[in-house]
Amino acid sequence: MKFLKRIVVLFFVLSYLFLLLWFFDFTRYKMIGFFWKVVGFPFDLKNPDYQIYVPVQLFRPKSMLVVEKIHLPSKPKFPLVEFHGHSFNLPEEELIRQMEKTHTKIFVDLALKTTTLNEYNELQKKYANIKERYLIFPGLNWKRLEQQNNKDGIRLMAQDLEEIAKNQPIKGIKLWKDFGLMRKKSDGTYWRLDDPAFDPIWDVCQKYRLIVAIHTADPPAFFSPIDEYNERLIELSRRPEWSFYGKGYPSFDEVMNQREKLFKRRRDVIFVALHFAEFAHDLARAKKLLDENPNVYVDIAQRIDELGRQPRSSRKFFIEYQDRILYGIDGTPNFQKAQIYWRFLETEDEYFDYYPNEKSMKGLWKIYGISLPDEVLEKIYYKNALKLLRINENIVKN
Repeated sequence: MKFLKRIVVLFFVLSYLFLLLWFFDFTRYKMIGFFWKVVGFPFDLKNPDYQIYVPVQLFRPKSMLVVEKIHLPSKPKFPLVEFHGHSFNLPEEELIRQMEKTHTKIFVDLALKTTTLNEYNELQKKYANIKERYLIFPGLNWKRLEQQNNKDGIRLMAQDLEEIAKNQPIKGIKLWKDFGLMRKKSDGTYWRLDDPAFDPIWDVCQKYRLIVAIHTADPPAFFSPIDEYNERLIELSRRPEWSFYGKGYPSFDEVMNQREKLFKRRRDVIFVALHFAEFAHDLARAKKLLDENPNVYVDIAQRIDELGRQPRSSRKFFIEYQDRILYGIDGTPNFQKAQIYWRFLETEDEYFDYYPNEKSMKGLWKIYGISLPDEVLEKIYYKNALKLLRINENIVKN
């Protein structure tokens, strides 16, 4: 009996030691290597190319899939209106060069930090030689709220916007996600997108027929824990400051609901919900938004990663709502980036990267082309934008 007891104790001690050694990577792989050597298959852990761990931020797997067809359009089928551009103070000659290379006939600069007439005039001077093809969407002068109480601050913001609209032929304004997610009142509460206090702003937009290009939030993953279940772990581990999780911010659904109330209450204003209205991951919700709000359009900037992984559903959506979708890639008219958008929209290619080589990935997936009919492509590439901007089509055909 004592002998049996010793055997059991020894078994548990050895099991514990085994589990303890198995816990550490180095000893675990040594044990695995020893086992394979015993059965006749060498397992060389000294191989310098063998990596047990790779930091998630550096993980960029190369697909071994060999696809039958690869189409990399050298140019889009039709001329482009870039509705979601940012000049980033690029020299004029370089912006012109990029526009020519990407066949961009009109470039809309969503110039968020351009908030007064003087700032607008200064920015316009930088691109004076392409004045007809370069459109500035200024931002709101939020400094007014820092200088005045809430009511007077908003009134002065509206005055700053109207001064620009009176003196320059602007077509719209740009709003960023700080409105609704970050901007706070003097009492410490967040400003709501649907707050009637902002009606003086919307009144100016209605009066001068200004389009409101509004970026309201980021994908829902940015509102979730940065853990092993977050599909954008690679992106958020690289840029954790982009996360809205657990920091007291309004939730994704809360700001979406506020935005929809604004859209419904101000039917007299045209809104372009940027980044596919933040619903590229949920096309049923995107359909509902467009069906219930005839004054709302969407653009595709920075969302082909979401749209391209559901190609059949996306193609149906694009065809059904072909009059409500605008082309944009977000940033300067970069050829390598634009080429991926053309590939997504024009081809049937399978399983390709949604980002250029020099850019970072968002998540571990690929995308597929949706091969849109030409009449749909024309609308998305330029016709829908020209209609909204009230610009004659001749400008893109010259």
